Amino acid sequence: MIYRILFLFSLSVFPLISFAQERVVVTDPDIKFSYVLPKDWQVSDDGYDYKIIAKDIDNAVLSMTYLEGAQGTENFESVGAKQSFEEDFLFEIQYILPEEFPNLKVEENGTATIDETPAKWVKFSYGTNGDKMGVFYMYQKLNQTFKITATSTAEQFEKAQPIFASVVNSFHAEKR
Repeated sequence: MIYRILFLFSLSVFPLISFAQERVVVTDPDIKFSYVLPKDWQVSDDGYDYKIIAKDIDNAVLSMTYLEGAQGTENFESVGAKQSFEEDFLFEIQYILPEEFPNLKVEENGTATIDETPAKWVKFSYGTNGDKMGVFYMYQKLNQTFKITATSTAEQFEKAQPIFASVVNSFHAEKR
């Protein structure tokens, strides 16, 4: 009986807890996207990378970038076939991420669904002695390629990972 009461109480308090977090909306001329900002995290936007930075987890940062898909002409498209999403993802893992994250080593990879869209992800270590960890997600929607990268120190990654996942799972994009 006491467990039922505690369970019902927790269900009644849960909506209050979820309202403490803020849904942030970012607009662009063609699209807008939104996500739930974790409590005590702050936003930094330099016009290219959109970053969410933790105040209470050492070096925990989640960055989001999106790029519009190529709109080639018939002449341009005849030069070569358009790369598949899989090829784009592999290119990111093999060439782009190692430039930003030295000594990158892939730990795990898989698929997910973000914003009702198939996505790919890779968990990686990097740094001088693999002392930092990250996870990179990529998916395509609305003729955009969304890239979400979340990083922290290796010792803080387990603490940061559920928060990273909650932001990614709250992500939503739509046409304006």
